[in-house]
Amino acid sequence: MDKFPFTRVLQFNFEDEPGVYVHAVKGSDVVELAARIHANTVVIFARDAWGRAFYDSKVSEKHPKLGSRDFLKEVVEAAKKKGIRVVAMVGHTTNPKLYEKHPEWAQRGIDGSPIAMDTDPKLAKGERMRWPLMCLNSPFLKHVAEEIREVLAYGVDGVFLDSFRYMPDLERACFCEYCKARYTKEKGRELPSKEDWESAEYREAFEWRYGVNVNALRELYKVVKSTKPSAILAYNNHPAGWKGRANTIVEKAKEQLDVVFAECAEADYNPPGFIAEMVKLTRAVSGGKHVWASRNSFHAALTTTTTTPVAIRQGLREAFIAGGHPFYLVFSTTFCQNPDVEQAAAEVFKELEKLEEYMEDAEPVKYVGVAYSNRSRDWGGKRRPDHITDSFRGFYYALTWAGVPVTFISDSELDVGAFKDYKAIVLANVQSMSEAASKHIEGFVEEGGGLVATYTVSLLDERGVERKKPALSKLLGIEYDGLLKYPWSYLRLTKKHAVTDGFAGGQLLLWGDFDREFMERRVPEELAWHVRVMAADGEVLGRVVEPIGEYGNEYENGRSPPPAGSELEAPAILAKEPGGRIAYFTGQLGRLYWRLGLPGHERLILNSVRWVAGESPARVTGPGLLQFEAYERDGQLIIYLLNLTYSRRIVTRPNSALSRIWHSTADCLHPPHEVVSLNDVSIMISGEYEVLRAYSPLTGKRYHLEDRDSSHVIKLDTLGEFEAVVIDVK
Repeated sequence: MDKFPFTRVLQFNFEDEPGVYVHAVKGSDVVELAARIHANTVVIFARDAWGRAFYDSKVSEKHPKLGSRDFLKEVVEAAKKKGIRVVAMVGHTTNPKLYEKHPEWAQRGIDGSPIAMDTDPKLAKGERMRWPLMCLNSPFLKHVAEEIREVLAYGVDGVFLDSFRYMPDLERACFCEYCKARYTKEKGRELPSKEDWESAEYREAFEWRYGVNVNALRELYKVVKSTKPSAILAYNNHPAGWKGRANTIVEKAKEQLDVVFAECAEADYNPPGFIAEMVKLTRAVSGGKHVWASRNSFHAALTTTTTTPVAIRQGLREAFIAGGHPFYLVFSTTFCQNPDVEQAAAEVFKELEKLEEYMEDAEPVKYVGVAYSNRSRDWGGKRRPDHITDSFRGFYYALTWAGVPVTFISDSELDVGAFKDYKAIVLANVQSMSEAASKHIEGFVEEGGGLVATYTVSLLDERGVERKKPALSKLLGIEYDGLLKYPWSYLRLTKKHAVTDGFAGGQLLLWGDFDREFMERRVPEELAWHVRVMAADGEVLGRVVEPIGEYGNEYENGRSPPPAGSELEAPAILAKEPGGRIAYFTGQLGRLYWRLGLPGHERLILNSVRWVAGESPARVTGPGLLQFEAYERDGQLIIYLLNLTYSRRIVTRPNSALSRIWHSTADCLHPPHEVVSLNDVSIMISGEYEVLRAYSPLTGKRYHLEDRDSSHVIKLDTLGEFEAVVIDVK
């Protein structure tokens, strides 16, 4: 199999409607920029979101600022001379030009009005619709197919499709004549027009809309491969956008994709390590496809300027060390107005030229897999999918920041048991689960694998139908008896155990939070609830404590929790062995940690995982915040240490939806300016490996090996921004 060549990507877009710099930027300018930053791939808009082509198209109107120029041709010819590959982006479902000609091709809501991707306050009031979305069931799909054929004729190496934005949620769902006719033909009834998550017909229509996306990708994949078999098809997954729905599209359409683009436009608003998280999530749902992951050249949405060099360097490195390919986005305005757009990216891409060979045939060290369940997000989360995915993210970040290897596992992998190589798996509120998945999990535990599970795990089947009892009841050693519904609750630790290590006997942990908007409700839905169970097997390590009232009065407007009341017989933590070890929490531990980050919740996560999984085969210890990634291949371990200990990265927000009552602007967002160097960082390698030597392929430095407590220790006296350590093993 040939080596994947699209590993260091520059995307260059003309992002503004007037196209201010279209006349000033030649195709050769873009290719020269790619060469200077050591990119081997250029991605450009061949057709933009306003419906204008950057080449001589027969199906789309050419950008008026180009005149007689053919920008795509300029890029392809210049790139060929440099040995740089070109991928053309087409198919944006926003297309005002096409809408003017064919308004009947637009997505339309229940009331018949066009669905648009407009959030501008003025435009949202109907003054002018900027970005109407076109429907995949209309002839628009044939239009995209023609765009693909046109750009492939230029000799490009691949086609890149933006997110389709054809969504299943009723408030964004299409009810155009094409959709209604197709659904009636296929299902023999009309599209449901009322949201009813308990209805099988509604859930079927919800899934049908996913199928529309999948079928569209299947058709366009055929067009690409029949036109140019060597060309790749890439699709923008945008894993943190659109309520996470696109993750399901990719999971269902993975056989029709060569590359998945994990757009990380939200990186500046998210925790350090977000880009790595999105790479791992996308690799999981795509079945291990190649993943591009973006670090924008600009801060937040400030597209005409650049962010700090640190933000760019660390973001691009995050993408690489997580197993993806860094994708650097530069807009024409930034390119023309900011001379410092390239230096930080060039530094990283030069590093990666040295490191890419070490990732060939390398696989992540499998220690803990956290299930990211698209089905649970949909069927359990319904209108609030974040209430489900918060649980996945809480466990993921607690483990990541603890310096142990952690990846995601998809529903598809659970279905076929493709997780047997892990020491343990985490099912954090994975509500929706197939019978096949539950059988594979039972077999995994019986063979000695560890399991951490929370809340209503396996209560729903894969279609969202509630079972009489969770499918994993017997495995967990519980008898299910409904839910304990409290606005706030507490957990009292009642027994000494490895899971409760570090806590005082009888210690109370708060279970709940106030609602961040605090407009329609005091507390988030279900956050303080517990599953009411009886322990049929195993040990009870903690019990639920009810509150004395609905809310406390220690803080304004009843945001504070009420004091603890009576301890119930209801278990809150159960531990079970022999065989594989199981830790089960009746509440939403991961969701709590994601929201609050409190040390007690974090300790429970880390204690439980360490108890069920045993010690990690590779881990890092030391001060600061590190992104630690470990890979293995024949004869080697490859360790990456990315220092995320930043100075002056500031993210603040108010404690309610009202931000104008404060003495100054309540929201602020500052990028990192420097990385704080760390001392006494140690890489710990399990004694199961016979370590021969350790060195840095970036600097050539040889690291001293020390044996300690049946582990091999590699000490780094100082860690700056980034280090790669290759360990030769037998």
